[in-house]
Amino acid sequence: MTTQNLHPSRRNVLLAGASLLAGAQNVFAQRGDTIKIGSARAMTGLVASSFAPLYVSVKIAVEEINAKGGILGRQVEIVEADDESSPAKEPAVMRKLIDSGAQALLGPVGSSHTIAAATTTTAAKVIHAGGGWAEELADGLKYPYHYQFTYNTGHQGEAIARLIVEKLKLKKVGILQENSGLGESGGAATVRALKKRGLEPVGTEVYPPNATDLKVYLNKLRAAGADAIVLWNSPVQGMLLTAAGLQAMKWYPALLGGNSLFSNTVLENTDPEVLKNAYGTLIKTMTYSATEAPGARQVAYAKRVVTFPESKFWEINAAISPFYDYLHLLKVVVDNEKRFDTERIKKAFDATKNYDGMIGSISFSPENHCALTGDQMVMATLLSGKDARSMGVFRERA
Repeated sequence: MTTQNLHPSRRNVLLAGASLLAGAQNVFAQRGDTIKIGSARAMTGLVASSFAPLYVSVKIAVEEINAKGGILGRQVEIVEADDESSPAKEPAVMRKLIDSGAQALLGPVGSSHTIAAATTTTAAKVIHAGGGWAEELADGLKYPYHYQFTYNTGHQGEAIARLIVEKLKLKKVGILQENSGLGESGGAATVRALKKRGLEPVGTEVYPPNATDLKVYLNKLRAAGADAIVLWNSPVQGMLLTAAGLQAMKWYPALLGGNSLFSNTVLENTDPEVLKNAYGTLIKTMTYSATEAPGARQVAYAKRVVTFPESKFWEINAAISPFYDYLHLLKVVVDNEKRFDTERIKKAFDATKNYDGMIGSISFSPENHCALTGDQMVMATLLSGKDARSMGVFRERA
């Protein structure tokens, strides 16, 4: 039966309903039929190449999520903006992404960058997961809308000090830290953890992120009698320069630091003598031991990660990126809530307990926005990256 055969009043109702439906569809189309997630990243500048691997996880997660129907039945679309490797650019970058219609945000990478960005996302009340490791970023009261999907420098400082004191039995520790949010937070965490064990650093040297030679700083630490160096660096340049300096000086102290030490470029271009006592902090799920292999899920994920050109030379940081679990948990929460409501998402994130993430068991509270606990990270050896078992991604526990 066509509308022409209906009573005029019924025909008018149907036509009006059709018109309303068409209007709603037009409004929906104008709003966009995708869920937009804003991504702040360094596409140009000093840290662009070092931080690029951490965005591989975004591509993998979005592909997986969209293959499963997206979020709320809508495909996820990533909207990117370049921060030009500058923390000072972050407020404007985050504002640009929000104004573009992004309903949640990820990035940037780097503690200084993320702290600068979180100030804006907090004021705007937008759910946000940055790629920073500073303890400050886990403060759910200071940054109630920012979530740290990794461990942080507090956990790292403890693990580093524990290895130095309990296993290596060393007592003269020098700290070499980048002049950045990560360097400041990591250095402070190391000092705090050493003091708990009755040690004071013999020296602390701070270098600028754009340094081209670190020998002057290393020489000061050697003169102070350091038998262990704790390096806090964000881009891979810090580790490359440290390794080059130690090699040139023919000085081989124990070398410890964060996951930024694990570049395969370092493995390929550094004298093994420099690395034989080198250790970095790492998520436990991305390590192995003589009796325990990585999980099947992590192995399958690693095999995907290494297929991306952006991962090359820093595959391990691509694999432990915070953005994979963030996007998947966001899908779970929003689909459960049946609408993209920021306050409800925040409440659900804050109540998350033991979510089975790629990086480990993820939990949050309103006060603590760090996903992991200290026992979910370990110290791993750098040289194990040459082991076939590493697959270019995993490392052996120290």
